Amino acid sequence: MSRFSDSSVHPVHESEDEHFEEDSVHGSDYETGNQFNNAAKSDEEELFTTGIRKLEHLGLIDIGNLAAWGVSTYKQGYGIKELREDSPFSYWQSDGQQPHFITIHFTKRVTVQRLSFYFNYQLDESYTPSKILVLAGSGEHDLMEVSSKEFFEPSGWQHIFFKGVRSDDLLKCYLIKICFLSNHQNGKDSHVRSIKVFSPLSQNAMRSDVDSSLGVGFTSIKMLSESTIR
Repeated sequence: MSRFSDSSVHPVHESEDEHFEEDSVHGSDYETGNQFNNAAKSDEEELFTTGIRKLEHLGLIDIGNLAAWGVSTYKQGYGIKELREDSPFSYWQSDGQQPHFITIHFTKRVTVQRLSFYFNYQLDESYTPSKILVLAGSGEHDLMEVSSKEFFEPSGWQHIFFKGVRSDDLLKCYLIKICFLSNHQNGKDSHVRSIKVFSPLSQNAMRSDVDSSLGVGFTSIKMLSESTIR
């Protein structure tokens, strides 16, 4: 039985040979003292935005803006607002004992194809998570372990999938709880620079505020994500 929930369901571990290519950057791109130089900052921004565009081209849509987000702890100035900014230079920092938690609560049941995390080991070092466990359910009372993954010095977008949870490998839930079990170098607190909750575009009931007789609907990813669930 998991100590994070009342469920006895065992976690589904993601295979390390997942075919989706993960982005990375190299430590040599940064100046001494873990500060960005102009070229490295531009490269980091490009890595961040290119990764999102690749996922959108796969027919995925980020539905994180439709949820209420919570964290177990945070250091002042490094909370949910910073986590939710679309920037590789801001981040959430926990401020307490492990394990640390992030909760993502939707008002309606959603379909999730993957969770995507943006890490930067070159800058965050011992603050970088090394093991993550994901639980999901309709509420805190029925959370089940649905996936877990270990990381080794990750930089760029990293992905957690839900293979084996259902026959279609999609997660359907109201609540997602992400547990940060350990960090690199036995670090205490965690840094997470971004989290995206990606859903297949085909699974969402898209609707338009434009008269349907015109045959015109929303075409941008941003407008589609904001019109999907109310």
